[in-house]
This record gives sequence, C-alpha cells and structure tokens, in this order.
Amino acid sequence: MKKILINFLFGSPKESGIFRTLFYLLKYLHKIPQKNVEYYFVTSSTQLENIEGVYLIKREINKKIESLKSIQIQFLLYDLIKKLKPDLILNPYHIGYLLPLDIPQVTFLHDIILLTSFKRNLFLYFYQLIIFKRLVNNSKFIITPSMTSQRDIVNFFKIPEKKVKVVYWGVDKEKFKNLNLQKENFYIIVNATFPYKNVDYVIKLWRKFNIKENLIIVGYHYKYIKYHNYLKELTKKLNLENKIIFYPKVTDEELIELYNKAKALISPSLKEGFGLPPLEALACGTPVILSDIPVYKEIYGDIGIFFELDNDESFLLALEKLKNLNKEEFEEKRKEFIKKFDWQKTAEEVYKIIKDAL
Repeated sequence: MKKILINFLFGSPKESGIFRTLFYLLKYLHKIPQKNVEYYFVTSSTQLENIEGVYLIKREINKKIESLKSIQIQFLLYDLIKKLKPDLILNPYHIGYLLPLDIPQVTFLHDIILLTSFKRNLFLYFYQLIIFKRLVNNSKFIITPSMTSQRDIVNFFKIPEKKVKVVYWGVDKEKFKNLNLQKENFYIIVNATFPYKNVDYVIKLWRKFNIKENLIIVGYHYKYIKYHNYLKELTKKLNLENKIIFYPKVTDEELIELYNKAKALISPSLKEGFGLPPLEALACGTPVILSDIPVYKEIYGDIGIFFELDNDESFLLALEKLKNLNKEEFEEKRKEFIKKFDWQKTAEEVYKIIKDAL
C-alpha cells in the first residue's frame, strides 16, 4: 500500500485561490481509479473537515510568527514521517520538508511573486528565498499552473524545465455557472488582497475618467490590512465613496451572484501565477477585462478584453470594447473556452505526476 502524505500545515485562508485549488484537487483526486494508494492529509486549518477518501490529521501551529511557523512545521513533519512512513509527500503550498529525505516530494509553486517582485522587507525576502530554494531542490517535481510561471521558476532557480510540470487549474461548473440574472450597473474586482493586484490603479482611473458605473471590490487579507486601508482612504480622498463599494468577505453564493450581475470582472494585476477569478467569472457568463500581463495572455488570450498597464487610455478602450461585445458570439466562445478547464482533468494530471515521482 502506497501512502501519500499531503502537507497543508501552513494553511491558507478559505477565500484564497490556493485553498480553492486544494479543495477541488482533493475532491477529485480520490475519485480516480487507483489501487493500493492511501491519502493522509495533515492540516492546521479548522476549515477542512472529513474529506471523503482521505485520512485527516490535525496538528496545532503557532500562527503568530511566520518564521517560527516554518520551524514548527519541520518538527511536525519529521514526527509524521517517522510514524507514518509515507512513500511520497505532496505539498500543495510552498512549504515542505527542508532536510535531506529519501522520500520523493511533489510541490506546488503557484507562482514566485514573493521572490521576484514587491519585496516588503529584506529579512522576509531572504527568509523566503532560503525556504523556496531548499524546497525546490528537495522536490522531485514542481507543479505550477501556467507556462508563464514555469518559465519564471526555471529561470529563477536555474533548474531543468522537465522538473517543472504545468497543470492548468479548473473551475467548478456546477457551482460557478450562468444564473441568467439581470446585469446591474457595476463592475467587480475579486481578490483585492495584495499590492500586486494593483487595485489602486483602477480606483484612480475611476476618478480620472469619471466612470459612471459602480465598482465592487471583493477581498481582504489580514496580513495586508495596510493595503486594504490604503484603498479605502484613496477612495475617500478621490470622493468615490458613493461609487466604490468594498466587500471584505463574501460567501461563494454571494460571490457567484455578484459575478452574474456584474457587467464585467476587472483584473488589473501586475503579476499572477494563473488567476482563478477571471475563470470563475467566465464560468458565470461574465466578460473579463484584464491587464495585458503574460500569464493572462496565455490563459485568457482567446476570450479576455485586455488593456495596457502603462496606457490609461487603453482602459477606456477596453470598456468601449465591452459595450460593443457581440453577446451571441461571446457566449459561444465562452462555452468552448470553459470546457478546457476541468478539475477532474487537473486531478488526473496531478495523479500522473505523483505516479511518476513514485
């Protein structure tokens, strides 16, 4: 019997793309016909309970100091490896076992934005650099959700391309779907949590061009409360409080309703590893207006409306393109596009990588 230890000790907020990815991966991974394989899922999160087909192991983590968290995880993993004797460790987050190990590890690196851009402080940067380098060296394979991220990882760590496997994420089409609701007079930005999401850029454009529609901004992360407060202060400073509405947290049901009612989702990110919100919005039948960063061009090139980050006028042109969008043509393209992103297919590709690592 092969034992797969899934290490999610570091955890991630339920609203995050990492948590969503993990949830759907676990949901579909055990459905794949497989003999003599057992999954053991270790987590510090209280948000995950009784996953079908997976043995759940709970461990407590001190979440106050990030560096201590990583050290504590090493001790917990050492203890689990000793007791469980797994045949493989799967790390769906960029924290794994960092000491030499005979057991293969497969690690998800959704992106390396923390290492390539937006350094908050030098200590944190070098701390993360050491962790990432160690983990990359200790992993048999790295899984990442785009060719753009694959190039970033290969170039940054100087490792063979064949070590970094590209697996596109999926979308839950039973949940995120077109409800045929009446469109309302607003646009939406989702996951406005980190500075690289570049939400302040759109807020400034709202004032510069005096855009008439409302803008709903969804998302909040406690570690980046300064950025959240900055966005609110900027909105107040620009006298946009009657046009820009903040939803720090929403349920999936509320989010799906917002996607359905919005004229379009806007994502002005400076960098992404994949970008789930545009995919979710498209699954709900809503067009997407995106910054022209490489990963968005790679994933959404056939369906997205793009604007240039260094050209404010191009944002207005994108809004104009949206107004002139042929709804029948868009709907036909949208349905074909969404077919390519399926969690069952994602899980099958991940399982193949696990088998190769074993």
